[in-house]
Amino acid sequence: MSIYKKFENIVGKTEDDTTKNLYSIFKFAVLITVTVLALNLILRIEYFNLSEWKLGEFGDFFGGVLNPILTFLMFLGLIITIVMQKTELALARKEFSKTASALKEQSVSSKQQVLENTFFNLLKIHNDTLESLRFNDEVLCCAINTENEKTSGRAVFSSILSWINIEERVENTLDNYMMFQETENHVVGHYFRGLYQILKFINDCELSEMEKEKYSRLLRAQLSSDELALLYFNCITPSVDSGQFRSLLIKFKILEHLRLGKEDFWERFTLSGRSVYTFKCDLVKYVEFNEDGSVQGSAFGNNPTAMKELHSHNNSSQGTQPSCAPA
Repeated sequence: MSIYKKFENIVGKTEDDTTKNLYSIFKFAVLITVTVLALNLILRIEYFNLSEWKLGEFGDFFGGVLNPILTFLMFLGLIITIVMQKTELALARKEFSKTASALKEQSVSSKQQVLENTFFNLLKIHNDTLESLRFNDEVLCCAINTENEKTSGRAVFSSILSWINIEERVENTLDNYMMFQETENHVVGHYFRGLYQILKFINDCELSEMEKEKYSRLLRAQLSSDELALLYFNCITPSVDSGQFRSLLIKFKILEHLRLGKEDFWERFTLSGRSVYTFKCDLVKYVEFNEDGSVQGSAFGNNPTAMKELHSHNNSSQGTQPSCAPA
């Protein structure tokens, strides 16, 4: 094994030239030591007899010449060692930074996974609730099932829309729904409360607005036309809440795919492709306007009928709301 390899085993191998530089200093120190020793011996042999040699003088000369040189070399070695430690510390900090970044990414990924698992579990509960819905004489408390309908799941929404839209009360659809909810809230009330909690969960999560919109679109895709129509009536009834549910519908444009049809009189509209009626004064409750009349937010999003018939409406500029009933 070479001398350098032995030195490397003692000092340690580095990725840079630190070990080689220390070895060069070591060789130089050994060379200087041997040179001074040889010079001292040569001079004494040349000028003094062996009997005249004094070990004290020999040591003083040897130490006096060699000590400053070795001290300087030790100082150089110390500087190189400090530089080497500084480099190692920098590498350690770099590795620590990489580890911290990896842990942070892992934490973000874990949080995202927990969020997605919670969201899809909520969707599953929502769908299970939907499948459990029933509309028949057995579940109705006070409402009269004139059509003797027996439906379940999504078909329940169609049955309720038919009930609140019976011919003799067709112009009071919203009032009819409020009447239905007062006595039959157990039919779909829990369904809407669950839907509200999903929207609230999305809104309260620490996500970007783009990510929140992505999850709200996934939820919106689960809703049928009849569900949207009944949801529309549900969130403008004063018995639901103070407007929190409706605000979330506006923020996430949940009613964008609601099928709106415009009648030629009374500013009356049909919902869900059927003769379920509502009026402009109720529809604009789902549109937020700026002071200049421009639309700030709308639950109908890019719905073409809403953009044409509602988004130009401005209560503050018109002074009065459009009539909700025929003259």
